[in-house]
Amino acid sequence: MAGRRFLDVAHALIVGQSEYFWRAAVVNAYYALFLECRDALLAWGHKPTPGQNVHAWARLKFAYSSSSDLKAIGDALDELVRMRNKASYDLAATVMFSAPATAQNAIRRSVQALAILDQILADPVRQKAAIASLPP
Repeated sequence: MAGRRFLDVAHALIVGQSEYFWRAAVVNAYYALFLECRDALLAWGHKPTPGQNVHAWARLKFAYSSSSDLKAIGDALDELVRMRNKASYDLAATVMFSAPATAQNAIRRSVQALAILDQILADPVRQKAAIASLPP
């Protein structure tokens, strides 16, 4: 299953009429990007160490890359994971989830980062450079 299919769920949830739908849309926007990034890293021969948090591992691999494209994806992962954490764990009433704007922004960030990843994956030269830019 392609991780990006979680964007379909996020788009379906965005039309919901309460903060719970919008929170769930944020969660799914994050997972769409995270799973695609994790799968790319695995395909490129990178694996987390046993017991390592795979979310942090993937995010930091991209964030500490010397590639500006991968760093941009890492920035999106970082922003989305913070939003996802608020959506999933901080259930206090907040303006952040009082309207669909935050969820719309999360979906937009995920789509933009996935577009960069797709461009990298579609170009063998660019993909090779991206792989070489990853920290050990």
